[in-house]
Amino acid sequence: MQVRCPGCGAMCDLGAGVQVSDMVSCASCAGVVLRLVQQDGQYVLLEVPQASCPECETRVQLPDTVRAGETLHHCGQALRVTYAYGAYALEPMGVS
Repeated sequence: MQVRCPGCGAMCDLGAGVQVSDMVSCASCAGVVLRLVQQDGQYVLLEVPQASCPECETRVQLPDTVRAGETLHHCGQALRVTYAYGAYALEPMGVS
């Protein structure tokens, strides 16, 4: 199965074993995680929102419905989700 990457526009060959909701990566888009979904009868790839934890530097997968200003708990602390310049980030609460 081939599906177009939403980041770079390249056609990604996903192979025969990939199913809807599986996560894949694009060889041309470093660090981007994509999820295969079906919309209006078509297979499409959607970027999985991620941000680095400021405490442990682990890439944290964010909910698909995440919005800037929401609170997420990781590493035993409350973190605020921010969004700027096309990317999500996590900040400890109380930092502006």
